[in-house]
Amino acid sequence: MQYLWIFATVAMAFMTGRNLIAWAIGAYFFSWVALLAVIFLPARQEAMERRTAKIKEWAESTLVKKEIGDYQNVDDLFKQLENK
Repeated sequence: MQYLWIFATVAMAFMTGRNLIAWAIGAYFFSWVALLAVIFLPARQEAMERRTAKIKEWAESTLVKKEIGDYQNVDDLFKQLENK
């Protein structure tokens, strides 16, 4: 049951922009009390904005690589389009 509290606390810490490792350690020692603490603390907007920007950038770069494929110049792109 303790691992459930740790997971829930880390998930809430991630959603509120808090330090994940520190909250995981806190949840290990304080169990459900750490979860209550992270729920009632206000969210850090700057950290959340940075995290969401990084996740969005990673997702977009991954999707673009899958859609476009590998090409080095314009001729490679045209060859790729001809195959479809």
